[in-house]
Amino acid sequence: MDVFALRERVVGEYREYFESFVNILDGRIDGFVRERLSDGELWPPTVLQLNPAYEPGETLGDLADHKIITPETARFFGRGLRLHRHQQEALEIAQRGEPYIVTTGTGSGKSLTYLVPIFDHVIRNRPEQHSVRAIIVHPMNALTNSQQEALERFQKQWPQCPVRFAKYTGQERGEARQAILDDPPHILLTNYVMLEYMLIRPHERALVRQATRELRFLVMDELHVYRGRQGADVAMLMRRVRQRAGVQDLQYIGTSATLATEGNRDARRQRIAEVGSTLFGVEVPAGNVVDETLRPVTQVPAPRTPVELRAAVETPPPAPTMDAVVNHPLPAWLEETFGLEREAGRLVRRRPVTFDEGLARLVKETQLDSGLGRERLQAVLAAGNEARTPAGDPVLAFRLHQFLSSGGSVFSTLEDPAGRELTTDGQYAVSGSADGSAMAARRACCFRWRSAATAGRSTTWPHCSTRAARGGWCPARRC
Repeated sequence: MDVFALRERVVGEYREYFESFVNILDGRIDGFVRERLSDGELWPPTVLQLNPAYEPGETLGDLADHKIITPETARFFGRGLRLHRHQQEALEIAQRGEPYIVTTGTGSGKSLTYLVPIFDHVIRNRPEQHSVRAIIVHPMNALTNSQQEALERFQKQWPQCPVRFAKYTGQERGEARQAILDDPPHILLTNYVMLEYMLIRPHERALVRQATRELRFLVMDELHVYRGRQGADVAMLMRRVRQRAGVQDLQYIGTSATLATEGNRDARRQRIAEVGSTLFGVEVPAGNVVDETLRPVTQVPAPRTPVELRAAVETPPPAPTMDAVVNHPLPAWLEETFGLEREAGRLVRRRPVTFDEGLARLVKETQLDSGLGRERLQAVLAAGNEARTPAGDPVLAFRLHQFLSSGGSVFSTLEDPAGRELTTDGQYAVSGSADGSAMAARRACCFRWRSAATAGRSTTWPHCSTRAARGGWCPARRC
């Protein structure tokens, strides 16, 4: 699939749909709106993001051989599964029994940062005893369903696994819900609304009072969702669950891709730790905020001079193989432009850049035709996405983000139709005008003209048209 062609088709169809009901009688306003649509105000340029590569950790088989996890844990998730370094760091914190927060990007395997230690704990502590050891709370049922499906896929590798899991949401009815109440699973997947109901509904209180006596983990997924009044409600819910379960050493775990973005790494981790401490009601050390450890995909340096970059563009695009992509200079430049940057000697994700901005930079530095630059960048992305690593993942996976707006209002100053200023940004004054705004001067002109007319005097004001001097109307008053 050519994702760029797909983007053009989707935006084109949306534009045709949108323009089909734009029918403005005022010619000047209609021209203004058409101009804004041509500039792409409702469908801005696409943002290109490269999926980063993560520093590898050990395989689950290696961890089992080193007695860090049980062989059963490695068997369930797969002995050959290699963790990312941040996943292994989270496992180490979990085994110390301390609260922690994993703040890594989409597709970074945040689920394994709590599923592996939870599963390992159950295996080590009487799995034949059916009681809830972990509650995993999602903000919506779609995430709960996805989590259950992932666990079911792992379970196919060990159908007789003694660790039990089940979801308890508003979707379960009758016998399915009663079965959970009668025979609780080790891992309970739910949402914060159902968790609240379990505390207040008489027929469900037993699940919290009896079945959670051995509760050890309380996981909150997508922490950034809980803010404002809702965040305060969820924070109180966390405290009530711990109180009702009667567990003092309850281990809190949080995950989120976007909790803090301002400041350097230390400031971000400190801020995230403060958010987690407020939500959970226990202190989360800043050192227990686990972030990404990234590495470059390409194996050659990015071009540093215009001559080197021009040569990279003029070189034929790489073949869709891993070796060709990682050793081509243009993918290296692309990864540096759209994917990674250094912060205090550490690789971090680069702030989102539109494809057009990156292309403009390429054209400016190489003085090549923009058509050739666009063609080569798209060819590199296609080859990198088609090429596969030994693990079967794309060598250079990327995402195009296209935002579409439903439209808004057109705002105008109060004056003659031929001279009024138009904008799509609502405001009280014309931007950049002297003494507050040009509108204020026109309104004052209108007020003076009306005052003179009321007193029976004939006058001319510099802001008014000649028609006002002839006893006509003030343009501001007309509007």
